[in-house]
Amino acid sequence: MTQEKNNFSGITPVGLTVLVLPDQLEEMTVSGIVIPNEVNDRHQLKQTDGVVIEISSYAYNDEPNPRCKIGDRIIMAAYAGMVRTGMDGLEYRLIKDNDVVAVLDHDYKKKKVY
Repeated sequence: MTQEKNNFSGITPVGLTVLVLPDQLEEMTVSGIVIPNEVNDRHQLKQTDGVVIEISSYAYNDEPNPRCKIGDRIIMAAYAGMVRTGMDGLEYRLIKDNDVVAVLDHDYKKKKVY
């Protein structure tokens, strides 16, 4: 399976992991209240929507069809995996392949948390 590689993070998942770029949360509510960084950081870990950037070669080897592919918008388990900052300055999450719980339509509109 050949897929175009758009991973500029410098992070290569190994084992049964998937590299995800989580959606960024708003830093201000609709009514204009600024959300403190500490609160936003905790909510960012709870964020469940994101885009698959890269999948390790061992992920989904035990399944006949992979749950997702590079470029898919997914829902992942809340608080899953670990957060790492890539070489491009963006924060990524490395999650286990079984933490992907759904694939979203590409035109799915994300809902504001606040």
